[in-house]
Amino acid sequence: MEHKYETFKIKGKKFIVKLDLNPITNEFEYHMYIRHLVTPHQAIAAYFSKTSKTYNKTYNRYELYSKTHDITVYYTYLKEKDIFLITAFYQGAQND
Repeated sequence: MEHKYETFKIKGKKFIVKLDLNPITNEFEYHMYIRHLVTPHQAIAAYFSKTSKTYNKTYNRYELYSKTHDITVYYTYLKEKDIFLITAFYQGAQND
């Protein structure tokens, strides 16, 4: 499967988001949107309004939850301070 990435620069931070090739439309679409109907802008908004954050050693990633947006975001850091948004999804009640 072919992949591409898109970069967003917001509030002095650089966010990188994976795009997957949709085999039906043959167009590249955001991985997190295809899987969980969350846009990169929603995930980034959740990042800036996080309610809680933990580090998952097993998967080598950070996991945050934003109660404001009711979104969980998985991310990691790439070279220097670039943030790679692995995925994001609505989770809600499991974080209450």
